[in-house]
Amino acid sequence: MQRPIRFSSTGPDGWLGLLDLELEHAELLSGNPLGLDHAYFSRPEKGVRAGIWRSTAYTERYEDYPTDEFMVVLEGEVSLEANDFRETYRKGDSFLVPKGFKGVWRQPVDMLKFYVIIE
Repeated sequence: MQRPIRFSSTGPDGWLGLLDLELEHAELLSGNPLGLDHAYFSRPEKGVRAGIWRSTAYTERYEDYPTDEFMVVLEGEVSLEANDFRETYRKGDSFLVPKGFKGVWRQPVDMLKFYVIIE
Protein backbone atom coordinates (compact mmCIF):
# COMPACT_ATOMS: atom_id res chain seq x y z
CA MET A 1 0.00 0.00 0.00
CA GLN A 2 1.29 3.43 -0.95
CA ARG A 3 1.28 6.03 1.82
CA PRO A 4 1.94 9.77 1.84
CA ILE A 5 5.52 10.77 2.62
CA ARG A 6 6.26 13.56 5.07
CA PHE A 7 9.15 15.81 4.05
CA SER A 8 11.01 17.28 7.04
CA SER A 9 12.66 20.67 6.58
CA THR A 10 15.66 19.26 8.49
CA GLY A 11 15.86 16.08 6.41
CA PRO A 12 15.76 12.60 7.90
CA ASP A 13 17.06 12.07 11.44
CA GLY A 14 20.69 13.14 11.66
CA TRP A 15 20.89 14.40 8.06
CA LEU A 16 21.82 17.98 8.96
CA GLY A 17 24.77 16.65 10.96
CA LEU A 18 26.22 14.59 8.11
CA LEU A 19 29.36 15.82 6.35
CA ASP A 20 28.93 17.71 3.10
CA LEU A 21 30.14 16.08 -0.10
CA GLU A 22 31.23 17.60 -3.40
CA LEU A 23 28.12 18.17 -5.53
CA GLU A 24 27.71 17.72 -9.26
CA HIS A 25 27.47 20.98 -11.13
CA ALA A 26 27.30 22.42 -14.61
CA GLU A 27 29.97 24.92 -15.75
CA LEU A 28 31.31 26.20 -12.42
CA LEU A 29 31.87 29.97 -12.43
CA SER A 30 32.73 30.47 -8.75
CA GLY A 31 32.67 28.71 -5.41
CA ASN A 32 32.94 25.04 -4.55
CA PRO A 33 29.49 23.47 -4.12
CA LEU A 34 29.52 21.15 -1.13
CA GLY A 35 26.32 19.69 0.25
CA LEU A 36 24.03 16.74 0.46
CA ASP A 37 20.91 15.37 -1.20
CA HIS A 38 18.30 13.03 0.27
CA ALA A 39 15.57 11.59 -1.95
CA TYR A 40 12.39 11.01 0.03
CA PHE A 41 10.77 9.52 -3.05
CA SER A 42 12.04 8.01 -6.27
CA ARG A 43 10.29 6.35 -9.17
CA PRO A 44 13.13 5.72 -11.65
CA GLU A 45 10.94 4.08 -14.29
CA LYS A 46 8.97 7.35 -14.52
CA GLY A 47 12.00 9.63 -14.12
CA VAL A 48 10.66 11.22 -10.94
CA ARG A 49 12.58 12.04 -7.76
CA ALA A 50 11.69 14.28 -4.80
CA GLY A 51 13.63 15.23 -1.72
CA ILE A 52 15.69 17.75 0.19
CA TRP A 53 19.00 19.29 -0.91
CA ARG A 54 21.55 21.57 0.69
CA SER A 55 24.62 23.35 -0.68
CA THR A 56 27.24 25.94 0.08
CA ALA A 57 27.40 29.11 -2.03
CA TYR A 58 28.44 28.84 -5.70
CA THR A 59 27.65 30.03 -9.22
CA GLU A 60 27.25 27.87 -12.31
CA ARG A 61 26.17 28.27 -15.93
CA TYR A 62 23.74 25.94 -17.67
CA GLU A 63 23.70 25.54 -21.42
CA ASP A 64 20.82 23.04 -21.18
CA TYR A 65 19.20 22.37 -17.78
CA PRO A 66 18.85 18.57 -17.74
CA THR A 67 15.39 18.17 -16.13
CA ASP A 68 12.19 19.93 -15.15
CA GLU A 69 12.72 20.82 -11.48
CA PHE A 70 10.24 22.33 -9.02
CA MET A 71 11.84 23.82 -5.90
CA VAL A 72 10.82 25.34 -2.57
CA VAL A 73 13.50 27.44 -0.86
CA LEU A 74 13.70 26.56 2.84
CA GLU A 75 16.81 28.62 3.66
CA GLY A 76 19.07 30.92 1.65
CA GLU A 77 18.49 32.30 -1.82
CA VAL A 78 19.32 31.85 -5.48
CA SER A 79 19.11 34.14 -8.51
CA LEU A 80 18.47 32.75 -11.97
CA GLU A 81 19.72 34.86 -14.84
CA ALA A 82 19.32 34.61 -18.60
CA ASN A 83 19.59 37.12 -21.46
CA ASP A 84 16.41 39.03 -20.64
CA PHE A 85 15.58 37.56 -17.24
CA ARG A 86 16.75 37.84 -13.64
CA GLU A 87 14.77 36.72 -10.62
CA THR A 88 15.77 35.97 -7.03
CA TYR A 89 14.08 33.30 -4.95
CA ARG A 90 14.29 33.38 -1.15
CA LYS A 91 13.02 31.45 1.86
CA GLY A 92 9.38 30.49 1.27
CA ASP A 93 9.49 31.00 -2.51
CA SER A 94 8.61 28.20 -4.95
CA PHE A 95 9.68 28.04 -8.58
CA LEU A 96 10.22 25.71 -11.50
CA VAL A 97 13.26 25.56 -13.75
CA PRO A 98 12.20 24.01 -17.07
CA LYS A 99 14.28 21.45 -18.90
CA GLY A 100 16.48 23.25 -21.42
CA PHE A 101 16.89 26.46 -19.37
CA LYS A 102 20.02 28.30 -20.49
CA GLY A 103 21.44 30.71 -17.95
CA VAL A 104 23.20 31.22 -14.64
CA TRP A 105 22.39 29.81 -11.18
CA ARG A 106 23.84 32.38 -8.74
CA GLN A 107 23.64 31.19 -5.14
CA PRO A 108 25.44 33.75 -2.90
CA VAL A 109 24.77 31.94 0.40
CA ASP A 110 24.21 28.42 1.65
CA MET A 111 20.84 27.05 0.53
CA LEU A 112 18.38 24.38 1.64
CA LYS A 113 15.48 23.37 -0.62
CA PHE A 114 12.83 20.78 -1.31
CA TYR A 115 12.76 19.60 -4.91
CA VAL A 116 10.76 17.50 -7.35
CA ILE A 117 12.64 16.43 -10.49
CA ILE A 118 11.00 15.08 -13.63
CA GLU A 119 13.41 13.81 -16.27
